[in-house]
Amino acid sequence: MPIEITPTEIDRRKSVVPTQLEKSRSWAFSFKYFNQIEYFGLDRCEPKWFSSLLFRLRELCQKNLSEIFSDKNMKNFYRYHKIDWGSKNIPIQKSDLNWVDKVYLENDDDFPFHQFQVSKAKGRVIGFWNEDHSVFYITLLDPLHNIQPSKSFDYKVDDCYPLSCEFSSLHNDIHNLSRQKTNCEDCNIRGALSTIPTKLNSSSAIVGFLDEGFLKEFDKISKTKSLTEILEAGIISLMN
Repeated sequence: MPIEITPTEIDRRKSVVPTQLEKSRSWAFSFKYFNQIEYFGLDRCEPKWFSSLLFRLRELCQKNLSEIFSDKNMKNFYRYHKIDWGSKNIPIQKSDLNWVDKVYLENDDDFPFHQFQVSKAKGRVIGFWNEDHSVFYITLLDPLHNIQPSKSFDYKVDDCYPLSCEFSSLHNDIHNLSRQKTNCEDCNIRGALSTIPTKLNSSSAIVGFLDEGFLKEFDKISKTKSLTEILEAGIISLMN
């Protein structure tokens, strides 16, 4: 198995250029830095799109890295190339990917972002390679071809938004039920709902929901502040 170097070790080792050693390595993927944002969400994807994605990843996992890096025809077939952050009408900038560790995000020489296609009609996968070019960190999925707007389509980008997972949807349902009024003052079910979460499995994770107006403001603020910084600022404000 390929051994990953942690971000704290990057200063002690230079990024490894692909060498003959890669002939025996296969492409591997990580979702450690995956996220959904506006224009790169999955709310418009049908189930068969995810099947296409998984089969493409499986296919690439069977390819040697030396083929990907050196075979021009293979690069063209998979539409594998660096992201041009200066391309016309691109809806985001690299700095918007603020959930990626700065040691990667701010080092375009050693960790440039690349894309490859799921298929010609099913969009792209966006990410970057780790220190020894053995693991590709998938950062965004682009089912609507928004990352590099095409001249053929007048550089148009299409709206799409993050798709909620089952956990966040369930959490929201329980939250709404617990706030509903009931004629039964001794309703055991409503009382039980009000105790959720029980904190039997406690963690520092917090799930919340914002109205549309607050969500738009959050999107603006989150371009320069992390979620933790926003929450801490709100708590401090309420304490004062």
